[in-house]
Amino acid sequence: MNGGSVLSDRGQGDKVQSVRLTPLSRSFCCRLCNSNSISLVASEESKGKTYNIVHCDNCDLIQTVEHYSEVSPDYVDLKTSEIDDNRLWCQNKHKIPAFKQWFSTAKKYFSCEKPSLLDVGCGTGGFLSFAASKGFIPFGFDASKAQVEYTQKQYPNARFANTFAEYSKKMGESELKYDVITLWDVLEHIRNPSEFLKNASEFIKPEGYLFVSVPNGGAIYWKIKIYSLFGKRPELIPWEHVFYYSTRSLKMSLEKAGFSVKKIGSVVCYPRPFSVFEILRRIGFFCLGLYPKASPQIYAWAKLERI
Repeated sequence: MNGGSVLSDRGQGDKVQSVRLTPLSRSFCCRLCNSNSISLVASEESKGKTYNIVHCDNCDLIQTVEHYSEVSPDYVDLKTSEIDDNRLWCQNKHKIPAFKQWFSTAKKYFSCEKPSLLDVGCGTGGFLSFAASKGFIPFGFDASKAQVEYTQKQYPNARFANTFAEYSKKMGESELKYDVITLWDVLEHIRNPSEFLKNASEFIKPEGYLFVSVPNGGAIYWKIKIYSLFGKRPELIPWEHVFYYSTRSLKMSLEKAGFSVKKIGSVVCYPRPFSVFEILRRIGFFCLGLYPKASPQIYAWAKLERI
């Protein structure tokens, strides 16, 4: 780190100005581009720890300065009793429209019969079920032991693992590579994304693809404004979501890892139970979806083009 960075306030008022900055946040440089041009977005506290969320003015990446846990604590500590109908619905039917959107592009990219697919962060297997129904050979791993144990009942290629190397070792096939690797709502949790994406490239077949879906950092500021109108804090859960990528910073991250970005767009709305609020929410998603830079959720398709 360069040690000379200054965290400036991006107009969040007294709530941000009164934040207690940690020693690390006072000398922080962007984890993607190493710039020290950093602006403070918001701050949250959890279990007595302070989390400062900053924006890199150079590459447009929003990130949490303080990493107290190597893996998202709320997620990995899930218990078997928490694998209930609501969680199963959230990882399956809740996302079906987005899965269908994914397949509309995937079917154009894969001409081989039964392409292999590794879903990183496979959870309870909702996307594995969808992919298998479309002719893909499903593989997956997840950092939540409770969820993987549930998934293994239907998909024996699922494993409890945190890294590609750990998954490969548990599968007993160190040379196994995949036609496509998918990251649904995962990359925002990864503490070392540059290393993680480079590792991913080693497990993709030549001319294979990587798919990433993440919350859009470009939507953070309007979300904060809407919450402030109702006197609420944005609740960015920085101990879980340690990065918020914009279309620009997501493209930069993928290219830095050796991928060629083929497509970036807006993820369609994950529908919730019908209500008046839900009608407004879906209309909002549709309108914002026309402009990926402002959409709540974005995706990217990237190709590994080895020579």
